[in-house]
Amino acid sequence: MTDRDMRHGMHTKAGGASIRGEEDERKRLRMAPEERRESILDAAQRLFLARGWDAVTIADVLAEAGISKGGFYHHFTAKEELLDGLVQRMTWQGMSVAQAAQKAADGDALSRFNAFIAATNRWRVHRAPELKFIADVLLRPENDALFHRINAEASRVALPMLQEMIDEGVAEGCFTVTDSQMAAEVILALGPGRRDISQKAIAIAEDGDVDDAIRLLNERMIAEGAMLDRLLGLPIGSVALADPDEFRMMIAEIAGSR
Repeated sequence: MTDRDMRHGMHTKAGGASIRGEEDERKRLRMAPEERRESILDAAQRLFLARGWDAVTIADVLAEAGISKGGFYHHFTAKEELLDGLVQRMTWQGMSVAQAAQKAADGDALSRFNAFIAATNRWRVHRAPELKFIADVLLRPENDALFHRINAEASRVALPMLQEMIDEGVAEGCFTVTDSQMAAEVILALGPGRRDISQKAIAIAEDGDVDDAIRLLNERMIAEGAMLDRLLGLPIGSVALADPDEFRMMIAEIAGSR
């Protein structure tokens, strides 16, 4: 091969890379605003899971997403808003999966309600790495305000789905509830109380006592289930919140990946 051929080959390769880069840039510019926002969240999630919250900067996210500062700040004003967006997206995904299971389930409103809960537990096991990352950030004492803000947004997403299930139960004569929205709000208000329990359970599991961690979570969820039974006018033991097998898999995934 002559020097001219080699130069031509190098020029062709460089030109090909340039063309591909230009094509990628045109594709990025053609993105709809919502697609661009999702692309930023995808990039942030990859980096957070790989490096952890503290090690990732906005500049890292810009580079990973291949987006300008202006494109980023059109959707997010701070790093914390990325976490807001990720949690909101995960909440929608989890609720969608659980709602699909609830709609597909046979039986009365209680059976469908329990199918919703079971699907939620399974989804949590499958999304353990993401939940681990969120727990790492939100369970820090200095992030109390962030935790409560994100929890409020997650509750806003879940409230109408939960209220709809309660309304269905009332219409079928399965649940005895005078105000379905208030009942849904009470159920969601139990969520923040699990923060300390979850933190303790993960710490116990990390110390090697997974059984005690499962016991702690199971006792909490049995107590919450009994409260839901009374709230919905059901016999004690009707709402199946506790699932030791799913808790074991979830805790093992979270604690084992640290």
